Amino acid sequence: MSHAELDDLAGIALHDDDVPADVQAHIDSCQRCSEAVAAFVAARALAGAGPLVDAPAHVRDEVLAGLRGSRDTAAAEAPPAPIPLPVAPVVPLAATSTRRGVAPWLAGLAAAVALLAGLGIGRLTGGADPAPEAVDPTPETVVGVADLTALDSDAPRGVADAVEQGDTMTVRVSAEELGDDAGVHEVWLINVDGKRMVSIGLLPSGDKGQFEVPMDLIEKGYRIVDISIEPDDGDPAHSGVSLARGELA
Repeated sequence: MSHAELDDLAGIALHDDDVPADVQAHIDSCQRCSEAVAAFVAARALAGAGPLVDAPAHVRDEVLAGLRGSRDTAAAEAPPAPIPLPVAPVVPLAATSTRRGVAPWLAGLAAAVALLAGLGIGRLTGGADPAPEAVDPTPETVVGVADLTALDSDAPRGVADAVEQGDTMTVRVSAEELGDDAGVHEVWLINVDGKRMVSIGLLPSGDKGQFEVPMDLIEKGYRIVDISIEPDDGDPAHSGVSLARGELA
């Protein structure tokens, strides 16, 4: 029979039980094919001892096609000087005469098998790098919590809190039942002296928002959270109409 196909030679190197018996018999009696198997074994050793999975079909086909072309070209030329196979040990599969140098096309074949192993024949345990461990965020410290209520009836209108996280102070507001009167809902911090106040921003749609404030603002007494309704008149001052209020404690 003609020389064995590359797929069968590779199958023997990888201990594939599906290799036909007549192919095995030919390899046992053919020095050239047994050398090819030895080259596959050496390349397989370079790829590691773990189980392999198939490379992408197009990569495998392109490499094998190039190898077949290289082998046909080499067969038509005079054999060059022997080139020993470096790096990996060769495991003989059958008793043969003293081994001569490995033909150049076999050295290329071994390199191509190593290339296939590197490109697409990954471990069965997964080819992707493990996800990095999650890093715990900087813990937050609750500086104060306020129950927001209506000014005229003490009806609940939501909650607010102030939290410190790293170098950031944030006031978080979650309001409810503020009504649907025309205007925007603005959040203020009023000082406990009842004389000073500062706007920290507008509540977005849904009346939930977070507002970064200066780190020492709460310590300076700006602890009363107030939500006002403001007309679109360009006046930055408080309208005088508060929908909810509560003190951070």
